[in-house]
Amino acid sequence: MSQGSSGDWAPLEPTSGPSAPPNPFVHELRLSRLQRVKFCLLGALLAPIRVLLAFIVLFLLWPFAWLQVAGLTEEQLQEPLTGWRKTVCHNGVLGLSRVLFFLLGFLRIRVRGQRASRLQAPVLVAAPHSTFFDPIVLLPCDLPKVVSRAENLSVPVIGALLRFNQAILVSRHDPASRRRVVEEVRRRATSGGKWPQVLFFPEGTCSNKKALLKFKPATSTNLCLGGGGGNLGAFIAGVPVQPVLIRYPNSLDTTSWAWRGPGVLKVLWLTASQPCSIVDVEFLPVYHPSPEESRDPTLYANNVQRVMAQALGIPATECEFVGSLPVIVVGRLKVALEPQLWELGKVLRNAGLSPGYVDAGAEPGRSRMISQEEFARQLQLSDPQTIAGAFNYFRKDASGLVDFRDVALALAALDGSRDLEELTLLAFELFAEEQAEGPGCLLYRDGFSTILHLLLGSPRSAAATLHAELCQAGSGQGLSLCQFQDFSLRDPLHGKLFSTYLRPSQTPNASSPGSPTALSNGTVHVSKQKGD
Repeated sequence: MSQGSSGDWAPLEPTSGPSAPPNPFVHELRLSRLQRVKFCLLGALLAPIRVLLAFIVLFLLWPFAWLQVAGLTEEQLQEPLTGWRKTVCHNGVLGLSRVLFFLLGFLRIRVRGQRASRLQAPVLVAAPHSTFFDPIVLLPCDLPKVVSRAENLSVPVIGALLRFNQAILVSRHDPASRRRVVEEVRRRATSGGKWPQVLFFPEGTCSNKKALLKFKPATSTNLCLGGGGGNLGAFIAGVPVQPVLIRYPNSLDTTSWAWRGPGVLKVLWLTASQPCSIVDVEFLPVYHPSPEESRDPTLYANNVQRVMAQALGIPATECEFVGSLPVIVVGRLKVALEPQLWELGKVLRNAGLSPGYVDAGAEPGRSRMISQEEFARQLQLSDPQTIAGAFNYFRKDASGLVDFRDVALALAALDGSRDLEELTLLAFELFAEEQAEGPGCLLYRDGFSTILHLLLGSPRSAAATLHAELCQAGSGQGLSLCQFQDFSLRDPLHGKLFSTYLRPSQTPNASSPGSPTALSNGTVHVSKQKGD
């Protein structure tokens, strides 16, 4: 590893591309000088008063929420509440919730369309999910039931509101919890109107409103103002759903809370500093699933996503979160919008280091596990923070060691001195293994998954699935060098993807026309569409 200028190996940065689908995970809030002055003044005068009063109202909600469930057993809470508890407490919470959002600056909630009855549509699906203010959609929906993490029951006030709501709870620590949640959603959705409607945010996480994320039929959980699990099981019951669109038609978008952009406090402060914020809630016609969609929740979710995207006038994308990583689907492969390889490059560049040929110590086909101290010596790093930051980008074993082959391949990719054919050859030589029977080496599942994870940020599980498909096509258990390079260099789509990620001096940025976002074409491809 040598020190000095890094040449053209710097990682790609997401910017805007005029002809590319937007990156839904990034929100840039740009203020003019006049707007900054206005927010400074209103932020000092209006925002503190609004936030303080809103928190007071939030705590005033607690007595109504507590009163509705006071004295009831768990068995009684398994059935919908009726009588005075339902009337008094429900209306009290509904009215105070409207006051709370009013105090935060949402002076107008404009409703379009007609909300379907619980018999017509037992499930409501709301999108785009862009902010922790989105629970405002509960108000025109008459406080439908939600899905939440069981851990949120211990949060003051929020826990009481979840009990009041008779929310469906999912536990992160109980493997069987998700199955029980799906069964409970199905039970309520098929109760013949006995239960109130259930509301879902099928994207499962927040975006910048410029595109719809992939709708998840029955997976993952999401935290939303004490909610969570907002996408779990929306389509699994196979019952009619009513799409609900959420728009914030304000001159300045202060509400978006995306993966990269303003944080919670800044979004809250800027929104509370706005003289008036408007939210539009639009109820679309009820979507009745076809027999095929009733049997296939993924197809059902994709088609509802397409309908909602068309009504919003934005793309329906395959972008989603896998763990903590935002990914999209390109061809048969899931790739990260911003692989950790780029972040590693930033860390090394900020340390004034330039990657060099450091693979001499990495023995092809054999792992050599190294400690953080050896990692620092090999890369000639001295700053403890830089060492820890760079070392954490690699997968560790149970002893806290990393495979030096991972380090060698990552640094070779960042160095930029190799062409793509040389880089893929190095990757194959590092991770291919000798065949148990027969001459030559093959790239097996673990090695293939490691290469794609390091270079493209692909989730290992998705890469393993693709490896199985490629091996099945080649009638073998592993890939030869020719097969691997056919996939990574000569395949029209995947070859372009490797070039986009690994040739930063010649390729566009993450949201430009040749980027992975553009390669995915911003569309959802399904085998059958409604009405075909």
